[in-house]
Amino acid sequence: MEADWSVEIGPGLPCIDGSWEGFIDLRAAPSAVDSVPEATKLPALRAALLALNAANSQVFTTKCDTWALAGEDIDPYEFGASAAQARAGFASYIDILERDAARFASFTFHQQRVRELTRHLRELDLPRGRVDFVLRAALAQDQSGYGLTLYAAGCGADDASAYASWKQVLAAAAAATIAIAAQLQRTGE
Repeated sequence: MEADWSVEIGPGLPCIDGSWEGFIDLRAAPSAVDSVPEATKLPALRAALLALNAANSQVFTTKCDTWALAGEDIDPYEFGASAAQARAGFASYIDILERDAARFASFTFHQQRVRELTRHLRELDLPRGRVDFVLRAALAQDQSGYGLTLYAAGCGADDASAYASWKQVLAAAAAATIAIAAQLQRTGE
């Protein structure tokens, strides 16, 4: 699978807001996932949100969305796909914040995390998909820090195969996000 990361921090650039008016605290009330419109329509997104917000997870989510990709918006090379396998696509994003206040405030920690995540995900044999992490400024409970926007995308010859690819990519990216956070927690990094 293709995986990459970037940093988008500065004036006028998006900031992850962990306290926006539509925020649903899935850590406190996992059943509230059924009030997230995208999650009610897409079981794969629902599963990812529940996993990322689970009691044993070091992270929590603040916002998400999904959309279809047209064939002309897909670079087959970037998805590890042939042109015939890149006629349709499906994508999503999830904004993710760290639970630990010190890690939330550490740019170095987030940079290390995205490097580990992309290294791990590139080793997975998941063709027709890609993940991009964007390290952004973030706000949560009146504290400034950093967070990640996780973009997952899959493609296929048709909508059904594109959705199937996206589903695998999203599941792998969510699992890696949880595992890497736990690994860094154990090693004290």
